[in-house]
Amino acid sequence: MPSYIVNFNLKSVNRAQMRRDLITTFINEQPGTGNGNNASRYRYNVENLNANYSIFLKRPTMLNKGFDFTVNISGMLFKKQRTYSNPSHSDIINALTYCKNNFSVIYRNDIIPILNNIYNCKPVNVSVLSGATFIDYQGVSHPIEIILLAVKWLFMEQDCAYWNYSGRAMFYNALKQNNLV
Repeated sequence: MPSYIVNFNLKSVNRAQMRRDLITTFINEQPGTGNGNNASRYRYNVENLNANYSIFLKRPTMLNKGFDFTVNISGMLFKKQRTYSNPSHSDIINALTYCKNNFSVIYRNDIIPILNNIYNCKPVNVSVLSGATFIDYQGVSHPIEIILLAVKWLFMEQDCAYWNYSGRAMFYNALKQNNLV
C-alpha cells in the first residue's frame, strides 16, 4: 500500500470543531488491505516553523485506538530507549522547564500566555519569541517555538483519544503540576 502525505490546515478555533475537522480528515483515509506493507500509512503536515523544523502527524500508530496519531517534529530527535521524532510529555516538560529556567522573562511574559491560548483553542503567533531556546538530549539548542507548536497538537491528540474523559486537560494539568502554566 502506498504512503500518503497530506497537508492539513486546522482552521477552526472551537475545540469541538477542531477535533471534528481532524477526525473527519482521518475518516477520509484510504483503507489498507492488511498488515505491514499492506497497511495504508499517512503523514499529515500540520505546522512549519522555518526551513529546519515542522510538525507532522503520523498514522497509524502502535496504539490501535482508531483515531490515534503521533505528533512528530522533523529536524529533531528525542531519546527514549532509542531515538524518535515524536516527543513524549516528559520531553515537552523538560524543554519548557529549561526555557523557563534560562529565559524567565520571555517565559513569564510570552510563553505562559501562548500556552494558555493554545489550551483554550485561541489563535497564537509563536514568531514573537525570538531567542528563547531549549537544549535537546544531545546538547543541541532549538527554538522553543517548535515545542509550543507540538503542544498544540499534543492537546489535539489528547482530545481525540480521551474526549469522553478530560481530553487536553490531562496534559495541561501536567504542565500546571510542573509550574509551567
